[in-house]
Amino acid sequence: MAEPSLKIGISVSMTGRYALLGRQVLAGIECYVADVNRAGGISVSADRKRLVKLVALDDQSDANRCANLVDQLIERYHVDLLMGPYGSGPSLAAARVAESAQVVMWNHSGSADEIFIQGFRWLVGIISPASNYLRGVVELVKSRDPLARQVAIVSAQSGFADEVANGARRAAEENGFSVQSHQRYRSGATDFASIIRNLERESPDCLLCVGRVEDDLRLAHRLCESNIPIKSIALVVAAIDQFRVELGDAASGFMAPSQWEPDAVSIVDYGPGARDFAMAYRRRTSEPLDYPAVQGYAGCLIAQRCVEMGGTLEQSVLREAANNLRCTTLYGTFRIDAATGRQLGHRMLITQWQSGQKCIVWPENVANATALYPRLGVDGQ
Repeated sequence: MAEPSLKIGISVSMTGRYALLGRQVLAGIECYVADVNRAGGISVSADRKRLVKLVALDDQSDANRCANLVDQLIERYHVDLLMGPYGSGPSLAAARVAESAQVVMWNHSGSADEIFIQGFRWLVGIISPASNYLRGVVELVKSRDPLARQVAIVSAQSGFADEVANGARRAAEENGFSVQSHQRYRSGATDFASIIRNLERESPDCLLCVGRVEDDLRLAHRLCESNIPIKSIALVVAAIDQFRVELGDAASGFMAPSQWEPDAVSIVDYGPGARDFAMAYRRRTSEPLDYPAVQGYAGCLIAQRCVEMGGTLEQSVLREAANNLRCTTLYGTFRIDAATGRQLGHRMLITQWQSGQKCIVWPENVANATALYPRLGVDGQ
């Protein structure tokens, strides 16, 4: 008799405000399921392989609905591996449910530091925390321009944006910069006039921005229209292809943190390489390929490796296996803090749009281009 399917479950944003990136997560996990089943399934023990079945439910980008669906995945669908949702708010809500049920949640897309200070024991983080997102921009500017001193921060009023902004402030101060201002706005705002006026008056060397996708896109348009001579501008959303689509040629010079780029990881010891994944992904789906898709795929890979290490689907064994796991996937290095599940091994990249292409410009040892600094149109560039 055939072995029963191994169930992977996820509550994810197929609709709502997070849908653009949530659908990429789902597409990445669907690609993983196709790949692992083509290889015969997951080895639960030396002589047992089980094909994978995916149970995906739409949380509509709502944290409360996400929590309810995660409860269903555990209690009704009896999933063997619980993948986290997209976004920090839904991920925190989902983690609370998983904690109560003592089920490991493989957190591939919730980066808020808040998630990892709750004392959760059943959480495994795949991605770098929010407080590290913009640190590399500050380091890059310092390396290129020792005379740069002034940083300004603009952020939406949300938990994730606050953590990114506060991490950016700490990075700036640690690197000898003065933070001229930190302007906050209500997420969903359409009028950035007062923020633009303040930036025109301050004229910082470096501007660091974080909001939801729609926030950062609107702010980027306003910054292009104002043409303030700021040498370096980074927005968190600028890492996704939609930024280039929306801004066209004006995207050139904008920087962004990125959790993953296809050229960043050259040596992989578990799972497919980045280029093989990218080709398979594009054959399977029309969804854009940005880092959320890879995060979903990598989360499944890490869970699979822990099943293979433990030889069981017992949740406590999987959590212990994650503590001991050291590997490099297409997403990068995996290593967690055993007490909190916080990711320690993975590192953020800094990208920049140059002539319609997204380039890695930091850290220097993985960069495939030199950063445009100052940006085009600033100081004669």
